Amino acid sequence: MSEFYSRLEWKRDHPDFELKTFNRSHRIHFPNGALLEGSSAPDYSGDPEKNNPEQLFVASLSSCHMLTFLAVAAIGKWKVESYEDDAVGYLEKNETGKMSMNRIVLRPSVRFSGEGPNQEELSKLHEKAHRGCFIASSVNTEVRIEPPSA
Repeated sequence: MSEFYSRLEWKRDHPDFELKTFNRSHRIHFPNGALLEGSSAPDYSGDPEKNNPEQLFVASLSSCHMLTFLAVAAIGKWKVESYEDDAVGYLEKNETGKMSMNRIVLRPSVRFSGEGPNQEELSKLHEKAHRGCFIASSVNTEVRIEPPSA
């Protein structure tokens, strides 16, 4: 078992505390000393200059898929040169009417050294990565992997 920690801080900075006016900015501290400035999404009165939970959720899934993909590729002796992903998450009402990150689309673009995998082999690498991704296994969000066609 592994454990992962973060510490979140928020403080009221206005005399009032109303839904439309309370400060959404907060800080997230990590054990390695990293600090992340957070807020809610701009659509929910947040600071557009700061990261919001929805962005971080998409980034977490994208990062986990990439790291798992790199491990799967290394095991298969495929030498990856670069990996980019233009991921997008869709916040919309679910079947019960609650707002939910219903789906995330990953659009990984992978460059290999030498002869890379064909389209079928690349799809299998992404399938294995998706099955092995800890974050994808932890959520009920639909995750689509749509790499560009070769």
